[in-house]
Formats: sequence, C-alpha cells, structure tokens
Amino acid sequence: MAVNMTQLTKLFYDELVLCGVRQGEFVVVASQPESREGYVEAFLSAIESLGAYGVNLQFPGIRHAHLPYIGRKTQDIDMYIDSVPQAMETLKKADMVVDVTAEGLVHTKARAVTLGSGARMLMVWEKAEILERMFPRQSLRKRVETSMDMLRQASSMRVTTAAGTDITVQLTKETPLIGQYGYTDQPGRWDHFASGFVAFYPATPTVNGRVVLDAGDILLPLNRYVASPIDITIEKGFITDIKGEGLDTLLFKQYFESHHDNNVYGTSHFGWGLDETALWEALNFYGNETYGMDARSFEGNFMWSTGPNAYEKRFTPCHYDIPMRGCTIELDGKEIIREGKIVAPELKLS
Repeated sequence: MAVNMTQLTKLFYDELVLCGVRQGEFVVVASQPESREGYVEAFLSAIESLGAYGVNLQFPGIRHAHLPYIGRKTQDIDMYIDSVPQAMETLKKADMVVDVTAEGLVHTKARAVTLGSGARMLMVWEKAEILERMFPRQSLRKRVETSMDMLRQASSMRVTTAAGTDITVQLTKETPLIGQYGYTDQPGRWDHFASGFVAFYPATPTVNGRVVLDAGDILLPLNRYVASPIDITIEKGFITDIKGEGLDTLLFKQYFESHHDNNVYGTSHFGWGLDETALWEALNFYGNETYGMDARSFEGNFMWSTGPNAYEKRFTPCHYDIPMRGCTIELDGKEIIREGKIVAPELKLS
C-alpha cells in the first residue's frame, strides 16, 4: 500500500508510463484546494522523472459540488475557464491533463477543451490503496475493447433480475460507446484511474421497461447500498414513476427533486463491469472516502445512469450511477452475463 511520497510517486510513474508520457511532453496536473494530499506533488515528480514538463493548474470549487443549495454556482469551473483565458490556453497546449480535482472535470468545459485539442486526459481521485489493487492490466483492456466490439455489433440489450427488473435498450451503429480500463495512451481519449467497465449512450426514446433496485445495489453519488426495493418505471428514456417504502426510496426521490429540473429523470449510459480486482463490498469500508470506482467496475455488474447526456445536448449536475448485482444481460438475445456472472467466453479471464 502506498503510504509515503516515494511509493506514491512510483505508483503514478508506472501509471504515466502506461499513458505513454515521454520526454519533452507538456503535462498539466489539474487540481482544487480539496484534492487528495500529496497527489499533485507526486504526479509532478513522476512527470519530471519521465523527462516531461509538468505544471499545476488549480481550479476553484469544492468536493460534492453536485449538491444544490442557494447561492451555489454549479458551474464554477466552467465560469473560471471562461473568465480566465490563460487557463483555457494552458489546457489547449497540454499533451496530457491529469485531473486530481476534488470535484472532477468529467462534466465540465475543461474536459471538452482538453479532448478537443487532442490531448489525452486521466481522472484520478481514489485512495492509493485502491489504485494499487485495481492497477490497469492489458488483460482488462482487452476485455473492455472486446465488449465495445460486441456493443458495436448489437442492436438491442435486455436486462432482467429475479427482483423484477425487465428493461430493453436499442443500439445502432452510431451509438456512442465508452470503454474504461484505467489509463489513456491515445490522443483525445479520457479515462479514469482506476476503472474497468464498458458503457453506451442509447437514443433516449429507446429505453423502456422497469428497474427494481434490490438489497445490495448501489446508489452513487449517495455512496449508499440499497436496503429495501425501489421500483422504477422508465418510458421512452425517462423515469415516469418511482415506488417503494423506506429511506432508500425517499433519498432516491429527493436527490432528483432537489434540482427542480426534468432533465434529471432522463436515462444516460448503460453497461457492465469487467474488473475482477474491483470489490462490490469496498463501499462498505471506504464510504465517502471513495469515488465509487470499485462499485462501477466490479465484474459482472449492470450499471445504468441518469441525468446528463452530452450526445443529446442534455445537461444537468444531477447524475446517478447505479451499479446492480445479480443481473442477466442479453445482447440480441444472447446472454453476456447471467445473474451477475460473466458467461460470454470472449469476456472471461483466460
């Protein structure tokens, strides 16, 4: 476990090697005042060791900025980039941006500017011990890329569970895909260290059915395991009804309602986890100290999300990621995952 700056720098050095950082490149480490202690310094040291040039660009903002409250400017980072042209120019000139911000740049203009300029981008928030356990492997990348190929060839996905979930989603050749395997070595590509899943953004009207969240399913960013069922109806890509008793349903509804925006009820991406080193139970140990990458990535999960979909010009700061256990996933009628276990031969560990 990385417990000091020497170990942390070595961990980040190994990650940057995977990302293809080489001598003479310009690497920006984007941070905020609440970034994890030591991460900026360790990354800058690792960058220097590789013969590249590193600089820290600190943004304003706080962690958990997705919680709305009176007086909160939910787009602080976007406002900053618009009002400080030097920040935008710094991102545009970068060969790579390492995002260790507390808030995350994933849904901000900073990401769009970075990737649009052809730079690669890596988000890093998890604790060092999680990063070490889930350190990227070539085998994981292969399974993620194979999953993306399977999605490119599919026209429909169906997900069912013993609890009552039965939802269908349509895909086309133009459906946007995401594959995360924990590093990025390609221009204009974003990834998250650590990570291991595949997802796609279907056309909203093609998402129809029922999702029943059951005990052990996870609500992110609430960082909470579901204890009692939440019964959700989805019609043409939007949640139209939420039923259930107890605290889980109340919290699930309240996070939507607090934003006063119908866009929060739209469905976003769908996919499954592939990382055998990710732990479903990790959230129970780390709580709010984790970004939830174990939950998003654990092997055999079904993960769907709500809220923003940039491909359909739908933007909202309210975003649920919902990893579920025990699901059966079919592509064009062929089982890929059965009751939470990968059954497709091409996706199993060799």
